[in-house]
Amino acid sequence: MSSVGSASFDDDGEVRLAQSAGCPQVLVVEDHSMIASLLTDDLKEFGYSVVGPAGNLAEAMALASTASLDGAIVDVVLGEESALPVAQILADRHIPFVFMTGLLERPDAAFQDVPTLDKPFTIEQLRRALKQLLPSVEGLQPDL
Repeated sequence: MSSVGSASFDDDGEVRLAQSAGCPQVLVVEDHSMIASLLTDDLKEFGYSVVGPAGNLAEAMALASTASLDGAIVDVVLGEESALPVAQILADRHIPFVFMTGLLERPDAAFQDVPTLDKPFTIEQLRRALKQLLPSVEGLQPDL
C-alpha cells in the first residue's frame, strides 16, 4: 500500500493521512495493478492525493473504515469478491465514491445512484466523474 503524505491517528483511532498542500484524499480500490497504477498517476496529475491503492477486500475495508478521505474510486469486484462492503462503509461515513466496472451488471440497487465508470474508460470520463464526485474542489482537474 502506498499513500501520499504521512499517517497519524486521531482521538477516535482513525488514520489521518497528512494531506499534500491541501489536496483532497481519494481512495483507490482496484485489484489489477496496471489499472491501479495508471489511475494513481492520473489522480496525482489532477492534483489529488491517493490513498492506497487497495488491491483486496480486507485492505480496502480497512482503509475505507479508518482513513481520512474526501472521496473514493471503487472497482465493483476485487478478485472473486464483491466490493459492496467497501461501498457500504463509504456510504455510512458519507464519503462520496464512484464505481468502476468491466461487468455488464450493475452494483446492488442500494447503490443505484452512485456514478459508474465502465471499463475501459477515458481520462476525460475519469475527470468528469471526479468533478461530479468532488464538485467543491476547484482548479484541480487541469485541461488535457
